[in-house]
Parts: sequence; C-alpha cells; structure tokens
Amino acid sequence: MKKNLIRLTTIGAVAALAIVATGAFFSDTETSTGNAFVAGAIDLKVDNTSYVTSTVSGELVESPNTSWELSDLNGHLFFDFHDLKPGDIGEDTISLHVNDNDAWLCAAARITDDSDQSCTEPELEDDLTCTDPGLGQGELDDELNFAFWADDGDNVYEQEERIFLQGPISGIGAAGQIALADSQTNIWGGQGPFPGGQTKYIGKAWCFGELTQAPVAPGEGGPLSGGAQARGTGFTCNGELVNNAAQTDQVKGDLQFYAVQSRNNSGFTCSENYQPDWPDIVERPIVGALLSAYTQPTTCDVTVDDNGANPALDTIQEGVNAASAGQTVCVEDGTYVEDVNVNKSLTLSGDGATATSTINGVGTGEAGALVISADNVIVEGFNVIGTGVSAIRIQGAHDNVTIRYNKAVAATGKNALLMNGGQSNHTISHNVFEGSASQLVYVNGFASVATASTNVDFVNNTFGGSATGPLLGMEANSSLVSMNKFSGTTPFTSLEAWESDLLVNENNFNVVGQIHVTNSVVGTLNAENNWWGDGDPSNNIGGGVDFTPFEVSAFPEN
Repeated sequence: MKKNLIRLTTIGAVAALAIVATGAFFSDTETSTGNAFVAGAIDLKVDNTSYVTSTVSGELVESPNTSWELSDLNGHLFFDFHDLKPGDIGEDTISLHVNDNDAWLCAAARITDDSDQSCTEPELEDDLTCTDPGLGQGELDDELNFAFWADDGDNVYEQEERIFLQGPISGIGAAGQIALADSQTNIWGGQGPFPGGQTKYIGKAWCFGELTQAPVAPGEGGPLSGGAQARGTGFTCNGELVNNAAQTDQVKGDLQFYAVQSRNNSGFTCSENYQPDWPDIVERPIVGALLSAYTQPTTCDVTVDDNGANPALDTIQEGVNAASAGQTVCVEDGTYVEDVNVNKSLTLSGDGATATSTINGVGTGEAGALVISADNVIVEGFNVIGTGVSAIRIQGAHDNVTIRYNKAVAATGKNALLMNGGQSNHTISHNVFEGSASQLVYVNGFASVATASTNVDFVNNTFGGSATGPLLGMEANSSLVSMNKFSGTTPFTSLEAWESDLLVNENNFNVVGQIHVTNSVVGTLNAENNWWGDGDPSNNIGGGVDFTPFEVSAFPEN
C-alpha cells in the first residue's frame, strides 16, 4: 500500500509539470477597422433651355442669356428680357436633378419690383394714374401671363401633360409654397418622392398678352428641331388687347426650388413644412429728379399771380423787384411770357414744374429765360422754356445758389442750364434738363485759377433730350455728381469732367451715346458705383476713369 501511494504521488507530479509546459490559453482575434457614419447628399441642380420671340424676325429663337448648363441657381436668370412688345412669347424647359437620394421637392416665387419707369405720352392716354412713376405703379405684371407644366423634356406643351400653375405674373407670389413632389402631390403623376439619380422636367411659357393653350400631339424634338417652331410651342399668344398702359413698365421677381430627404420624413408637405428663405430685398434708390415731391412754401412775403388777383404784381420780375433781400416770392400757376433776372438774395418759388408755373422766355441774346445774378438765391418749382442762350443761367461769379425741382427746356442748339466761371457752393437737385442742345448743362470755370468754379454739386437730376456735345460739362473742382439719371442721347459723352477731383458716384448712365464719362485732364476721376448699362464699363469711358466697383444691376427706374 505504501508503494502504491508513492506511485500516485509521482503520477500527480508528472501531471502538474505537463500543464505548466503549455504556457498560454487557446484564443482567436478578429478586428473591424474604419467604422463610420457617412451622410448621404441632397444636392439639387438645375439647368434651363430657353426660347423667346426674336426682336428682329418675330420668330421663336434661342435665348442664350436665359439658358445654362447643370449648376446651382446663383447668378442665373429665368427671365431677362428688356424690350417686350405685346404678342411676345417665351418658352423654357427646366431640368431638375437630386443626386442619388429620393427627395421631396417644392418651389416658390415672389415679385420684388412692379414699377412704372416713366410716363410717356401714349402711356398717359391709357393710364391716367401714371403721373408719379415708381415702385408698385406698373401694369406690366397684369399683362404678362404664364403657365408651368410637368414636361417630358422636349420644351413643348403636349396633350395629356398637366399644367400645375398659371395666370398673370402679378399673382405668382399668391401661389404660396408650390408642391412639385411631396407626400400628397406629384406633378409628374403617381405618388412618391422625386427619384434620386433621375431627371425631371418643368415646362414654362409666358406671353405678353392673352396666353391660350394649344397642346400638340406627343412627339420628339423641341420648338426649334427641324426648323423654327417645327412642332409649335403648345400655346398661342395674342397681344391685341394690351394697351399703352404697360409701356416702359418693369417686373422683377425671384424663383426658388427646395429639396429635402423623403426617407424618415414620410408626412412632409410643402405647404406645412417648407418656408421659403428669401434674401433680403435691397431697396435700390430711385435716382434722377422727383418733381412731384415739391411743395410750395405756405408763407410768402410777395405773391405773383397773372390771373388778376394782384394786378400790381402780375409778372415775376415785378415780384422780384418788390421783394427785399432774404424774402420769399411765391408765383402762382400760369404761363409768364417774360425773361426774369433774380438780382438779389431771395427765394423764388413757383407752383411746381408739373402744376405748373411756366416761365416762357422771350429774349434771344446772351441772357437766359431765368437769370440768377446774385448770391444766396433759391429758385424752385418752375417750368422754364428757354429762347435765348439758356433756359436758366447763373451770370457772373456767385456763391450759394440752390436750383431745385425745376424743369428747364433748352432752345435748339442752346443750354438748359449755363454757369459762368467762378461759381462756388451751389446745389443743383431734382431738376429735369431737356432739349436739343449743343451742350445740355455747362458749368464754366476752367480758364484760370482765378475763375475756377468749386463745390458745384449735381444731385438727383435727370438729363434728357439730346445734345451734340456732353449732357453735362463740368469745369468745377471739389464737386459731386451723384444720384443723377442720364437718359438723353448724345454722340459725344454723357459727362465730360475737366477736374480730376470731381466725384461721380451712384449715377444711372442709361443713355444712348458713344461714351458715358470722359476725363479730359491729367489724373484719375473717381467714377465708382455707377450703372453703366449692360456692357463692359471700360467701353464707356474716356481718359483716366476709375469705374471699379460698378453697379451690377440696373436701377429700378430702368
């Protein structure tokens, strides 16, 4: 028994030694690397193919400035047409793309500008309210009719394609949030979201007049395939009922598309869950003269009335002669056939250039119909018709003259406003200068330092009519030309500057002519932040002119 115990002990020891010899546990390792959550993308892209009535042939032609390849909408315009005539029609195909993810798709639109730019004679016959042009006064938005439909991509409105929005463009903002594809609506038919990785199309047509549906049979090719309007557009446009009330009017607006994921968003509707995020509307100023803002003073020291209320003072010159320095002479409405010389410091106030108090000059010599020959003079509220060298003239070197809210019409080949050399500290504002002149407005003062003119400011004036020379010739240093509208015609230049320290800023050079601004002296003229038209500003200057930065969009009254 003892030996057996020994043997057992020995076996046990051997077993213990064997376990120690293995040295490790059985094991296995599997590693997963690079775990991540990666978001998908909803990136809406838009392209546009556009056609419009040709201003030359009257046929439908391609419109390059309203067509573009697939991109974001920044910098692109669906509408950009500046010479509409009743009966004009346009048609577009908008292509929509949303990456690889299904999405709900909405749209919205708003009108940002509905304005009368001016009141032409034929326009006044049909629009009796067109006496104060400006924002909110236009009729064009009611005469422009449009239609949007779910298109198959061929730019033709066909039978069985569905129009989802139509009417005058004035009501486009009232449509609210437009559902293209949401949980309740899909304009392309069926139900469900806009499919990712595919292309869908929207057709749009507009007409300056009555837009009538004339859908064509389904087929291949757009309006210009196989010849101009080979298949028709699917609409007709009749401009016969449009009258002159919409002449010179302007409409501007914004169009927005919105895409949002459909997955995990099953109840989305455009009306409830989408709110357009519009950029702020920057209120661009109305430049040029606003004659209607004039109000004649209620307190007058001397009153002139050619209707017999005060027989002793029935001419303006008699009123000036009767007044003392510093007094106000008020002139009632009427036509005063005379030349007037304001030869003392006073305020001469008419009943308004549009009301009107009219000075119809009679002289043919070197004087003007309205001559200012004193310091500290204010002349306002007159319609001045020139017969002599100028309609209004500052004769002699004078200081602190204000000319405002007048309409000055030059005699043929003469000036609407003329100043001698040596002028200082004048303000010329809210005047309309018109006529067929050799130089519409001229500020003399370049001949010598002794006769130099300085601080002669032109602000909020309108230069119209025609001239064989500059619309504004400035020989005045340290002066400002700002917020003026140059809308006349000249084969020479709108503004000729003879002093390089002149500031020419925030003007509207909406003028037919070869050059807008000419710097005729050594140095660089500061002509920043002006509107130069649709062309390259460098083509509209002469001499050293700094035109950068410049306005990139037209003023509201254009």
